[in-house]
Amino acid sequence: MEYLWLGFAVWLGFTAQAVTGFGSMVIAVSLGSLMFSIPALLPILVPLNIFMTGGMAWQLRRQVDWSLLIRMILPLMVLGMGTGIWLLDSLPQTWLKTGFALLVLWFSGRELLKLYRRQQIRARSDWWQRLWMFCAGIAQGLYGSGGPLLVYGISSRQLDKATFRATLVSVWFVLNSLYSVVMLFQGRVQPVAITILACLPILYLAVKVGDWLHHRVDERQFKLGICLLLIFSALAMLVG
Repeated sequence: MEYLWLGFAVWLGFTAQAVTGFGSMVIAVSLGSLMFSIPALLPILVPLNIFMTGGMAWQLRRQVDWSLLIRMILPLMVLGMGTGIWLLDSLPQTWLKTGFALLVLWFSGRELLKLYRRQQIRARSDWWQRLWMFCAGIAQGLYGSGGPLLVYGISSRQLDKATFRATLVSVWFVLNSLYSVVMLFQGRVQPVAITILACLPILYLAVKVGDWLHHRVDERQFKLGICLLLIFSALAMLVG
């Protein structure tokens, strides 16, 4: 039953990533943590994310905002991710899990309120964006999921849906590749290699379904879907 639930978490999370450009780790970790510990999930989910985002990053490479990716997002998030990996073994997991779930609920509630009021997002300064990118890197190191904080950090840039998705997919491919190398040296990936291979067919199905949905959802529904998925996953984390 534990591995059937893990398969469902992988399918739902990676379908969301194919639609939105992020969400796979937030959803898969929060749902998977009902059956597994977070440290046990990361060696499975982080390498799986590489299989998905690698192909998508190559396919969508012409839509990536390369200046934003190389000059701002990657340097700050790599630095933050290193900090998060160090903190992972230093802080109580219960505190981290509850704090992250509350943060996701705040972010999702804020975005839903803006959608309801149809508010325009105001421009933010570079330092403000850089701060949230660094914090997103910390979340990436702790949970393999910096998506909510990164989305919040770059929301004022008014990227169109295609550029938004392509840029985020490229971020996750680079960061999760680095994270997987770290876990390989730690000896955490080798024991779960068979589980990773068993999840690949589920991953393929998630990509196909998510890509089909991506081209049939309008901008407002797209943003609403992100918020609802994040609220659901955060509540699952709190209940777990």
